[in-house]
Amino acid sequence: MREFDEPSRAAGPGVVTDGPAGAPTVLVIDPAGESVHHEIPATWRPLTEHLRIVWLRVPAAPTWKSTVDTVLTRHRDDTPTVFDIVTSGPLAADVLDLVAAHRDLVRSVLLVDPEIQVHAPFAQVIPHTNTTPVPLPLGHPDVVQGVLAALELHRTT
Repeated sequence: MREFDEPSRAAGPGVVTDGPAGAPTVLVIDPAGESVHHEIPATWRPLTEHLRIVWLRVPAAPTWKSTVDTVLTRHRDDTPTVFDIVTSGPLAADVLDLVAAHRDLVRSVLLVDPEIQVHAPFAQVIPHTNTTPVPLPLGHPDVVQGVLAALELHRTT
């Protein structure tokens, strides 16, 4: 398993956002803390034409659970707001627990290399064939393609 507690990962913003307000929102809860330069990873930027991407950098946001809870609670009365949540590895269980309290706002939880067995009907594991040590970084192109495929599936069902 890769180590995510490098001091440099804790620097920078806790949350980085891009994309049109009011668009379907993908909340990325990143245990590795990519996006240290106030922008979402380059691989995700083309998605911001039609999606709002909110990238939560866990190493820079030690109270990430309350941040996620606050974000979801603030949108409780926003009927058009739909969230898809992406996370990986060590955070899968915590994120699934958080989402359980906000099921009316969260369409899906997309997991990359979760460290648990996934049985929640709203959760889906993003497959990949990369040989990079797990968990695969959330900025990796395989993750972006897997998320796009899952979002397309949810849009047609």
